Amino acid sequence: MQDTKAARCAQADDAMTRSLAQLREEFDALDDEMLDLIERRLAASKAVAELKSARPDGHLWLRPRREQEVVARLCRRASIAPDRLIETLWRELMAFSLQAQVRTELVLHGPDHDRLIALARGRFGSAAPVRCAASAAEALDAACNGEAVAVIAVDGAPDWTWDFPPALVIFDWILDEAGEAV
Repeated sequence: MQDTKAARCAQADDAMTRSLAQLREEFDALDDEMLDLIERRLAASKAVAELKSARPDGHLWLRPRREQEVVARLCRRASIAPDRLIETLWRELMAFSLQAQVRTELVLHGPDHDRLIALARGRFGSAAPVRCAASAAEALDAACNGEAVAVIAVDGAPDWTWDFPPALVIFDWILDEAGEAV
């Protein structure tokens, strides 16, 4: 009786091992397809860079509204993938796509650099180089005079808003875990 039970368990283990091996092969094939698509996306980003550089207009190449539209469209389209996964993946893809077009840095100013860096990475992805500015004015100057995004903590009275350069726009607020503007 025990030999039969042991044989059934061994057969079930063999079937599960075969099924796992087949699923792992499927994952490998899917990973390969996803990498091919990422490579195509980055190549398309370089083509966009060529078109944009042919007509420089002095504007930042980052397009926050376009990014929001893409993420919202994909979240609506998804049937299984959670919104957070889509947002995280596409923010990273778009961040690397932007860097493939033009080097864009994040210039941060605030009292807690480590926290501000983590929050900025959550919003803008991990591709952009980051540097910390000694003042809000320095961060804003970098945004005015180069391909940079100024990320400034709103800590108490934001005196930097009084001297806000007219050439810049505030296009987003970075929120902390509690949903408060940083």
